[in-house]
Amino acid sequence: MLEERLKRIVKGTVIEGYVKDLESIIEEIIFKYRPLSIIIAGSLAKGKFVVGLSDIDVIVITREDLGKNRFMLKAIGNTDVEITFLSIDEVFHAIRIGNQFIIDAIISGKEVYGNIKNEILKHISKLH
Repeated sequence: MLEERLKRIVKGTVIEGYVKDLESIIEEIIFKYRPLSIIIAGSLAKGKFVVGLSDIDVIVITREDLGKNRFMLKAIGNTDVEITFLSIDEVFHAIRIGNQFIIDAIISGKEVYGNIKNEILKHISKLH
């Protein structure tokens, strides 16, 4: 199921060949952190990925705050995978204060693991 979701996101982009590598990174995150949701955001989610300029933005939503372990950087070929960890409470707080990066990631992002994006979208629509 994860592989199929990823294939739909990268279909027609220059990184179609990276699906297995991206899937491995996400599976590692799932195994290690047991997140509520993983969302592919940014240019890849919007279909505007440019090799050499774009990175792959991954938002990992967890039950609890991970403290200082908020960011992880991986690489697939010559493309950076920037992983941001946020607790569900931090996501709702970011939305309440108008954090456009998080709001955009939720609205235009593609949820590849979990099933809470719609709940978060309802929260966004109540505030805006």
